[in-house]
Amino acid sequence: MMRFFALLFLLVLASSAHSQTQTETGPVSDHHTCTVPDMRTHVRPDPEDVPTVITTGVRVIDIREINDVDQTITIDLAIRRTWQDNRLAGLEGCKLQVGSVWFPELVLLNSGRLFERWPETVTIGAGGAVTYLQRISGTLASYHALRDFPFDFQSIDLSFILLDYAPQGAVIELDEEFVGIYDVLNISDWRIKGVAARIDNGFIAEAFDEARTKLILTIDAERIRAFYVWKIILPISLIVFMSWSVFWIDPAQYGPQIGLSATSMLTIIAFIFAATNMLPPLGYFTLMDFFIGGATIFVFLALLVSLTTTYLNTIQFRESAKILDIVCRFVFPLAYVAFNWFVFRSVL
Repeated sequence: MMRFFALLFLLVLASSAHSQTQTETGPVSDHHTCTVPDMRTHVRPDPEDVPTVITTGVRVIDIREINDVDQTITIDLAIRRTWQDNRLAGLEGCKLQVGSVWFPELVLLNSGRLFERWPETVTIGAGGAVTYLQRISGTLASYHALRDFPFDFQSIDLSFILLDYAPQGAVIELDEEFVGIYDVLNISDWRIKGVAARIDNGFIAEAFDEARTKLILTIDAERIRAFYVWKIILPISLIVFMSWSVFWIDPAQYGPQIGLSATSMLTIIAFIFAATNMLPPLGYFTLMDFFIGGATIFVFLALLVSLTTTYLNTIQFRESAKILDIVCRFVFPLAYVAFNWFVFRSVL
């Protein structure tokens, strides 16, 4: 037992001596110190007459919503930017705060707000190559053109500019490898057809005296129209067809004729009110507005025909009333087909 305690005492002494030696000599490490050299972070790394090239790519990680009512898009993006800063050549492998190095500010022109989800740091590569990788998400204004709603195709532009530099000082070069979109998206009512990016070095805004380099990310989206066909167009068409059934009722039975026509009219008005939340409130007519308005007129015209045949029957023009019903049996369907072709011809 005494030998055991003696051995334990010797181990404790050896461990204490090792710790003291390590404290005096400092920790052993294979990595260099990530100390930023003394540099002015507001000064570009390149000579005054040479613009700094910032290679930039934007990838769409997710699209959560395209809102027609608010004219917005809720999106999740990843941005990668790289540039060369020889002043940082000795810091390969280091991660530094963006405030400790020269960092060209990239701002979004679309109204809205984006939130950074990753730390605001840059990674230093070989020879002073600086890489900034960030994931941002938020809701942005997207400016939809909805005249073809719900058979529309939208090209939504997100525009980024270099805030502090004209093209003579810094320019954006497109990182083609990092431009794209993930395969799985959390959006159910749109089909994303593609994503593309382009550079505009001549963008001039009212707030700037000189041009700025602009990166434009274009998202092409096609609305999935089946929802509106089944939920709005088909039910309204069935109401229109129901209103035509009065043409097969004997004009002498004016009670059922007037009742059915009035019911059809009230039904389509009630349906339009119920479907209001599905339609964007706009200052101009869309294809859907033209369709709903035209369908309502068809139902109203069927009501007028019922009133006319009833009047003809009461003044003993029963044959004329029957002829009018027979003519309407063919004229109304043909006119409705022609009307729908005229409204939707641009998207057929």
